[in-house]
Amino acid sequence: MARAIYPVLMDVIRRRASIDLANLALAVRERCPEPEHPIYRLRPDDLPRPLQVLRAFTSPRGYPDMTCVVVQGTAPLTAEDYADPTRAAARAFTFDWPSVEEQLALQCDKWRRDFEGRA
Repeated sequence: MARAIYPVLMDVIRRRASIDLANLALAVRERCPEPEHPIYRLRPDDLPRPLQVLRAFTSPRGYPDMTCVVVQGTAPLTAEDYADPTRAAARAFTFDWPSVEEQLALQCDKWRRDFEGRA
């Protein structure tokens, strides 16, 4: 899911905008039209978990939190994580995200293998 959400968040960040959970789910579904994709089994309120996965990737590396552009109403979904949500968004807007895309893909693959190994 994190890999499917990433390009949608990148579009939002490039536009220097925000997106709510319902529209995030719709945008991911548009990019992943295969009916067997996990996004079709999730409700918008289930999306915070894959967003946490993205934060688990960015936080230890010192990258901005790309999920700060996801809102609930007009407030960032994880507003409690930001002393200054506007500053967090500005940092995400100016970061060089394409440079980390391959790292994210490799990390997601590792997490999937680890999860499958435990199942």
